[in-house]
Amino acid sequence: MNHNPIYWKPFLLKDLFDIRMGDKLDKNKMSQDNPTVNFVSRISFNNGVDIKVDRIEGKKPNSAGLLTVALGGEYLGSCFIQKEPFYTAQNVAIMEPKFAEMTYLVNLFISALVAFECQTKYYAFGRELNTHINTDFEINLPIIYINEQPFIDETFQYSKFGYTPDWSYIEKYMTSLKPSPLRTSRKKTTTSINFDSWREFSLYKIIFLRNGKGITAEEIELHPGNLNAVQSGEDNNGVIGKIDIDYCAKKAYTFTTDPCLTVARTGSAGFVSFQKSGCVVGDSAKLLQLEPDHASVECYLFIQAILLMNKFKYDYGRKVTEEKYLNETIVLPILCKNNVPILDSTRKYSDEGYIPDWDFMECYIKNLPYGDKI
Repeated sequence: MNHNPIYWKPFLLKDLFDIRMGDKLDKNKMSQDNPTVNFVSRISFNNGVDIKVDRIEGKKPNSAGLLTVALGGEYLGSCFIQKEPFYTAQNVAIMEPKFAEMTYLVNLFISALVAFECQTKYYAFGRELNTHINTDFEINLPIIYINEQPFIDETFQYSKFGYTPDWSYIEKYMTSLKPSPLRTSRKKTTTSINFDSWREFSLYKIIFLRNGKGITAEEIELHPGNLNAVQSGEDNNGVIGKIDIDYCAKKAYTFTTDPCLTVARTGSAGFVSFQKSGCVVGDSAKLLQLEPDHASVECYLFIQAILLMNKFKYDYGRKVTEEKYLNETIVLPILCKNNVPILDSTRKYSDEGYIPDWDFMECYIKNLPYGDKI
């Protein structure tokens, strides 16, 4: 037995879990006077926990250890194991493991497979998850083999074909993924910030913007490669898959192999991701690049953090347009001598002649805790 899909077989989710709809509660109607219960919604971060709310009189929270799945919204298929008692919002399903062999690590393995299947196979207004999750939703799992033949369980409790998941292999595989503790020689930030020496810059003076185009899940599947394909979501840093770079060049798609930023045009509009090895952007994202002289990983991370502060401007369905985005202003540290700004007569970066202090940005990121691991 090994980590080879040839040795994996399909299992219906409903054969492994008791699946039911969640509490269908409205977040805006929940009180928070003495919040003690997790409230799980359709978000894709923080294990799906949106806020903590008050316990509802007469309504027992769902037990810890159950799995939750977002049935709709932008993050359809987000699947998490809940570590504490919880309530759920609307369009969230709850899955309870049927078998004692389904330990925390096994369920964690399965939760990743559920989310993966949902990325390409289910979507709103067409192939909706809530009509399939308790009927024909399948995941592939490694199975037990004896003498190189699949072991058939005569009770058919896991599968109508009699296949038995190799729970032991899944446990060992998940255990092997545990990383070594990340170590750093920098325990605290050693570079201080003096905001008195920061000035405003129009974004069009700082970055180059290129609009994305194309890129579908089908293209990625048909032309796999090593180049990250980025669209508008926040999950997985905006990456929806990896695609062949020669195919992107042939299609004249917008891509680079150098470090860059991307900004989501729709969906999670305003979300900015950093792509260390470059990427190709689809039509719901835009590519952002600094001048080559300043295009270090550290400068990109510094600019990314500042741009993310502007994300709120694109809430409530507002789209990121090229003209509007490039005319945004951000505040950056500037070059000074004896606390007096050094001015550029060509006014390359600002109409006032201020010059961004790229060296300071780079040093600041490098001197952050774990900055030596970038």
